Amino acid sequence: MNSNFGLLFLLIVPFSSAETTKQLEANLTCYGELSFFLNGKQFGRNDQTNITSTYSLKPGTEVLAVRCRNYRHKPWILGSVSNGLVTDTRWKCTSLQEHLKKNNLFWRNPYFDDSQWAQAIAKFSNQEANPWGKVLGIRDEALWISTADENHTRLFCRRRLSDLSLKRAKDSLMGMFQATIDDVDHALLHRPRSQHEVGDVMQCFKKCQGDSQCHSFNFEHDSVLPTRKCELNDATKGQDPVNYVRRPGYTYYENAE
Repeated sequence: MNSNFGLLFLLIVPFSSAETTKQLEANLTCYGELSFFLNGKQFGRNDQTNITSTYSLKPGTEVLAVRCRNYRHKPWILGSVSNGLVTDTRWKCTSLQEHLKKNNLFWRNPYFDDSQWAQAIAKFSNQEANPWGKVLGIRDEALWISTADENHTRLFCRRRLSDLSLKRAKDSLMGMFQATIDDVDHALLHRPRSQHEVGDVMQCFKKCQGDSQCHSFNFEHDSVLPTRKCELNDATKGQDPVNYVRRPGYTYYENAE
């Protein structure tokens, strides 16, 4: 890789009811200079191209946010988290837009509305066979991601670990339901109340809120269709741990009251 282009990495760690149960590590690399931010403040810098940097994700992490700057080539990022999360097409990415130029601090906020951002595109997995080679310390299934746009110098990418956090804050519902980083790609099976097709996680939340016997729900966060599956459950993972299982593409939420 050429060292004449840079990437700026921003990690946002809000402290709310959606907390991890353990401290995790994020391993990241970039096409140039990597700068790490914790709660909006710079935490570290690495100007060695294609060398993995490791950062601690404290309990309470809800959003990973990345800004990539590359003045010679299209910017891309690659990374993985110790719980199995990787850079892939579930991330939201955009190139630099006018509204971000004017409000370039707001996108870092965990409650920034990224619903209009497109899903990331992926180019290569972290394998020896790809033209950029394998990056040590990052999972093999991690993908180099960017936007479909060409000829841009800045890339903004976000990965929301709790899809409900933005909507919950806007509607003064903080603390009513929660999903931790460990609940991504998990679901509670065999405890159905009802199943629905919804447009977003807030609609699924309202379905559960309207059912007095709903104690948790599974939301299909990874879908190319305009609607997502919403499955209401009559129990929580604590009440039925046997049926709380890994389920890629879904996130588990439970009533925190």
